[in-house]
Amino acid sequence: MIEELGRRGEGRREAGAFLLAPRKGERRRVSRIVYLDDLDPHCLVGSIHLNGDAYSALWSLCDRDQLRVIADIHTHPGKGVRQSAIDMDNPMVARRGHLALIAPDLATRPISPRELGVHEYLAEDGWSSRFGRKARRLVYVGRHP
Repeated sequence: MIEELGRRGEGRREAGAFLLAPRKGERRRVSRIVYLDDLDPHCLVGSIHLNGDAYSALWSLCDRDQLRVIADIHTHPGKGVRQSAIDMDNPMVARRGHLALIAPDLATRPISPRELGVHEYLAEDGWSSRFGRKARRLVYVGRHP
């Protein structure tokens, strides 16, 4: 996924995706990735500007395939994985518990979970952010037994 985000951002602009999981079950195991520019081919303009029709397509896909959005990820230039003011004011999914991941360096190299910013949306309570070891504990990459 990181490699694909880097490819889509062409090393010069942000790119992103929604991470989907089956509706049934408690675990947050990603079963499908939907890239933002597949939903809206014109959304990658340096930053990301996703139109409303893209959300309609996303919700239709989720209904059809019995999936739910459990997180989103987008890239930032440089090493910073803290949310920008725009990120904080405009959650991709404004639902308590939604996770917004940020990958550094426009995903132009392999990124470990420890390098991500993991931001949990808390609705009227704002955001809770985790970095480094705390981020790594929340994001597992690999196969589950």
